[in-house]
Amino acid sequence: MTLPQLPDPAQVPDETQRRLILSRAFLVAGEALVVLLAPLFSIHLPMAPMLAIIGLHGLLNLAALHRLRQGRSGLLVVALELGADTVAIATLVYFSGGYANPFISLLLLPLILAAVALPARHAWIMTAWVAVLYSLLARYYQPLTLMVDSQAAIDLHLAGMWLNFLFTAFLVAAFLARLMRALRQQDAALALAREKALRDEHLFSLGMQAATAAHDLATPLATLSISVGELEREFAGDDQLGPPLAVMRSQTERMKAVLGRLAAAAGAQSHDPRQVSSLTDWLSFLYEAWRLMWPEVRSNLILPESPQDRRVTEDPMLVSVIASLLNNAARASPQDVVLEASWDARTLVLRILDRGPGMPKDEPESGGQSAGWGVGLRLARAALERYAGQLDMTPRPGGGLAVTVSLPLAALEAET
Repeated sequence: MTLPQLPDPAQVPDETQRRLILSRAFLVAGEALVVLLAPLFSIHLPMAPMLAIIGLHGLLNLAALHRLRQGRSGLLVVALELGADTVAIATLVYFSGGYANPFISLLLLPLILAAVALPARHAWIMTAWVAVLYSLLARYYQPLTLMVDSQAAIDLHLAGMWLNFLFTAFLVAAFLARLMRALRQQDAALALAREKALRDEHLFSLGMQAATAAHDLATPLATLSISVGELEREFAGDDQLGPPLAVMRSQTERMKAVLGRLAAAAGAQSHDPRQVSSLTDWLSFLYEAWRLMWPEVRSNLILPESPQDRRVTEDPMLVSVIASLLNNAARASPQDVVLEASWDARTLVLRILDRGPGMPKDEPESGGQSAGWGVGLRLARAALERYAGQLDMTPRPGGGLAVTVSLPLAALEAET
């Protein structure tokens, strides 16, 4: 399982930077619109310097976009860009009446964006910077020339406050709404990652217990195997003891096979590369190896008649998963177990069919065994999810259970 990558504290997420650039683009467009429409309301502004400032503000946004595409926008760079936004707004206000200009509150916009997108210390620095600019504009500015009477000037001021409020509210709402949606998606991804981590921790605990049990059982099993061999030699030809000893021998061999598979899975990453074979041969070997552990079960392997064979790398974990599902089917239906395989260019589909009691409604995880714990199925589901596979259980026509495993062939490192 791959956990979501934690954000670098020295970086601003790319998506947040894109939203900042989009917000700045709307701000530049709003600045240009207000300056160009001012003469229609008898407001005379120094057009040349103000349009030059708006042009430089737009170039700043283009440079920010270029740095983002080049992957060179760090935390300090984004903070400086927001500081430059305040300078551009303050300069425009300087040429249009100073602190009496209703659009001076636009200085709060970069501050709000900094408080949302940057660490707290940068937000406090931005607060101090905005306070300094506002204080300077209260003393140094070019008076605004209005060719209207006093009442019309008041009306224009109120209209400017209204327009400034709507514009600021729109930009803040648009930025914060998209940012909060991204945060909710990230929280959901982290919650899913935590859930998977807890499940993997449980599976790891089960694996450690299985490895410990395998290690502890190896010595007594070897002793038991030797003892059974000596008893077979001592009572060779005995009609009463011969059959039970043969059963004991088959069961000890079965336990050896199980422990061997555990050891192979545990040491798969520390040995030489795993064996590569055709998909047909791998499935046939898997099925025959399972039959050695369940010789008394009537079973059948169904492969495509004219398969387009694929080269795959054997995976002990997947072998264990399929063997576990076959074991469930064998316990539920010793007289009829079928392993049916089919595949195309991308997906391998395995169907394990039995004629057992089916899937009880009150115990969907038991796999047809009302007295079972369902641990094998839970482990199988978890293992298949790690390979982007799926496991589905449906009633088999005529009675029993059909377990379908869908697995991308890429999980077996299939070669085209």
